[in-house]
Amino acid sequence: MVLVSMAAPPQTAEFCEKMDLSFECLCDPEQHAYRAFGLRRGDILEVAGPRNWGSGIRAMLEGHRQGPTAGDPMQLPGAFVFDASGRLRLAHYASASADNPPNEALLEALDGGR
Repeated sequence: MVLVSMAAPPQTAEFCEKMDLSFECLCDPEQHAYRAFGLRRGDILEVAGPRNWGSGIRAMLEGHRQGPTAGDPMQLPGAFVFDASGRLRLAHYASASADNPPNEALLEALDGGR
């Protein structure tokens, strides 16, 4: 598993350490990977509109706060799962900033790639 961030190396390292991630964290401030995977920039409603409010409220109630924005705030995220042979098992192109695939879908794609 790899996380790709738009932040500079020190910010990416700080975030991954704070989140205690057990996988590789890479930084891509120029967004080369985002473009290579065809991830698009969102509009204001996709980034800060009502579709994101529920996730934001749930996160705040769980004690999470958004830190400083790094990189392009309009960049929409994505999630991709490849198997050991490099075959794409899952591609999720977010339709809003808070549109993330369910963990179950990621785990199923990972299990299917063994």
